[in-house]
Amino acid sequence: MQENARYVLYIEDDRSSMLLMRHIFRKKLSEIRLLEAETMEKGMQLIALHRPSLILMDIQLPDMDGYEGLQRLYADPNTSTIPIWAISASALNDDVEKGLTAGFQKYLRKPLMMEPFVYQLRTSLLLHEIEE
Repeated sequence: MQENARYVLYIEDDRSSMLLMRHIFRKKLSEIRLLEAETMEKGMQLIALHRPSLILMDIQLPDMDGYEGLQRLYADPNTSTIPIWAISASALNDDVEKGLTAGFQKYLRKPLMMEPFVYQLRTSLLLHEIEE
């Protein structure tokens, strides 16, 4: 994996969701560095510093919702090619459809099922590395 493929950013303000993600990365994805942000603004700062290969984003964030964050990231040429996945407790089929239509590459429902999530993440990073 290339050096820039070793970072995944998770933008999430819920402490328990962040703890779960840390656990998943520590136990199952230890070769990948998890970057953490509680707000979209902090996430933007980390993106500028590390250029992650994947962004995982909650929909309900304190400073702006995930849809506005998604639009900002896709509008910026420096971040427009980074895949962005929604991870949300808003889990109705309409929510998923809205997220995918808005441009999220994937829309994952909380609570995450660890093994399928790990498989999807590894596959996505491998494909992203091949495309670069």
